[in-house]
Amino acid sequence: MPDAPDTESAPTTTTTTAPAAPDPPIPKIALDFKTISPQSLVDYIEFHSVDVSANSTIADMSKAAAKHFENMEVDEETVLGGFLTRCDGSKDYMESARVLSSNTPSLQAYRRKRQKAAALPGEQVAAKTSRSDENGSWILASVQAYHPETETYDVQDEDDITKLIRIPFTNVMRLGTGQEVFLKGSDCMAIFPETTSFYRAKVSKNPIWRPDRLGVPTCSELILRFMDDEDDSGKTPHRRVPSRYVIQLPNSYFESVLG
Repeated sequence: MPDAPDTESAPTTTTTTAPAAPDPPIPKIALDFKTISPQSLVDYIEFHSVDVSANSTIADMSKAAAKHFENMEVDEETVLGGFLTRCDGSKDYMESARVLSSNTPSLQAYRRKRQKAAALPGEQVAAKTSRSDENGSWILASVQAYHPETETYDVQDEDDITKLIRIPFTNVMRLGTGQEVFLKGSDCMAIFPETTSFYRAKVSKNPIWRPDRLGVPTCSELILRFMDDEDDSGKTPHRRVPSRYVIQLPNSYFESVLG
């Protein structure tokens, strides 16, 4: 008699697929236009033809640029490419910016304001001739020429007059006149004694004002405490610096000159 067929069914297996991992969240870019340098703001406004008035302050320009940026559809690759091109000082980028700005009278007026504020040939200035933002990166230099069409200076380092260095408008600050108001506690930059470099400092005593030959109150020197200038005992000495070599911090300077 033949064996009875095996009626027991073979076990079945069920294959399950693990759910796919969710895509990582797209990072959001936050940009505070109030911290951007005046030159970068102008470059942005010119490149994108942002509508601003001729009397716009730095704060007004920051708000206008921020509003434009907020409403702009962004292609990440294009933005990053343009940013890197700008950092490399591409001639194509600058040419395109100039073409876009040719029909913006308000920005032309702003350029005229900067030209009026520019230092003169032969004038001593504070200049930043390197990309470093470290304390002491601003040095004493003399202006050899100003080029209004590109808003650049040719300057010479007072310690090395053999080299001619071309730098943008926002890398030059004019020196003091003795009539600026630096009260006790004010932040500033000043030439450290026996050097030609500007370092961050704080006014440690109120200045003494005396009328000049025209009767204008003027101070001849300021008493400062420099950052990172502690002695062996940990105390920061008071140092006297001619008021000519005491200037505002860069952001404050350009706000007062161009605002």
